[in-house]
Amino acid sequence: MNFKQIATFDNFMLPNMTLGMLEENYINCHLKDENIVTIDPLLNPAVGGIKLMVEETQAERAVDLIKEAETLYLNDLVCPYCKQTGLSAEVKIDKPESFWGKLKNQVAYGQTSTYSKKYRCQHCKSIMDELPLSF
Repeated sequence: MNFKQIATFDNFMLPNMTLGMLEENYINCHLKDENIVTIDPLLNPAVGGIKLMVEETQAERAVDLIKEAETLYLNDLVCPYCKQTGLSAEVKIDKPESFWGKLKNQVAYGQTSTYSKKYRCQHCKSIMDELPLSF
């Protein structure tokens, strides 16, 4: 069996919840480097985080399930500014082609490409770096 990395996490809670959801949907998957990142979080940049590995033939279905779960969750959250429900995720991936761009990212972030996610209210268009509290 060949496994493909479909996601990376920096703490143990979200990858385990995601793993459980995928296993409930009969997707063959496992976590890589979970123990080392959990025991010593300072090694997270060195190993590249906790990696969610999925069997290659099931990777597309797994990504779709994760996106669907995130969309459902975000639609129920209330914007702290306008108090309306409905947030959306905006993902930015910086994958430079040049040697210098890759080197800059490797030195600054410990990897050649960077990933960031922000959340936008669908009503007032406010942008948030973190999700608002849901209680």
